[in-house]
Amino acid sequence: MSAHRLVVVDVCEVNELLDAEPIDFSAVGAVYRDGGNSVNADGSVRTLAGFATADDRGAHGLAEYYGTPTPLDDYVTAALDGSGVFEGTSDAVRRQGTQKGIQNQVMVAWAVHELNSALAKAAEGDFDAAEGAPHNWDEAWAFYHGAEPGCAPYNTANSRADNFGTTAADGTTARANEAILAAMIEGRDALLAGDAQGAEDAATEVLRNLVVTYSQAAIRYATLVEEDLSAGDTDSAAEHRTEGQAFFRVIEATVAGSGADVDAVNAVFDLSAPAENGDGDTVRAALQPAWDALGISDDDIGQLG
Repeated sequence: MSAHRLVVVDVCEVNELLDAEPIDFSAVGAVYRDGGNSVNADGSVRTLAGFATADDRGAHGLAEYYGTPTPLDDYVTAALDGSGVFEGTSDAVRRQGTQKGIQNQVMVAWAVHELNSALAKAAEGDFDAAEGAPHNWDEAWAFYHGAEPGCAPYNTANSRADNFGTTAADGTTARANEAILAAMIEGRDALLAGDAQGAEDAATEVLRNLVVTYSQAAIRYATLVEEDLSAGDTDSAAEHRTEGQAFFRVIEATVAGSGADVDAVNAVFDLSAPAENGDGDTVRAALQPAWDALGISDDDIGQLG
């Protein structure tokens, strides 16, 4: 797992390049596609794009939901190239699509893929610690937290918890992250004991807390969009819409299957949408049915401060 956790170092390099002025999107794309920090035992390099484009890495279910074999790479590549939904947008907007697309969409999908792969192996009775279900389970944490958690989805959860007052007793760590770590430990121990149902229950808890984090993100950026438009700041609104859209895509497939009004949420984050398409309250109401189905309370989500 030590090599897997180094993929997050690639994300750090992407983020550093995206902070430059002007942004060299070609250089960002090279890190995304070529990597360099996570090396397989055979000497090949594990890359962000390699996962996002691999047709055998779809246990996250996003290809079926979006109706395209590579929805993760499609989104990131469009942001990098200024094509598709990013055609004609500013570098600032493309930056947000690239950064959130990689650090959140790709890395969370990778973690979910490994969790589901672990459950599939467990269902087949493959509990070998080195290559079976426990191995994939450990990889899920490597991609969610990684060697540099400040560049991983783990950090997004901490940031959103700070926004919504849902940090743990230390005042820094998201309660969602505490719950995910506890579930990862419980699931690992269940798999080592040959308990497939215990691992499935733990995976459900991980997913529930991912929905908490990225619901918070969607609400926050929808609120910022409404404030930007009220102030006549269309440039900031475009950036915040992109951030909201990119974050929401992390959980869209999950909450769609649990009763959320995803069309209402996506309308708020449509780059061409008018101001009256909604705000944070619109997003909160649209997501509420999914929270109810997944056992997520108002206290889990908190209130935007």
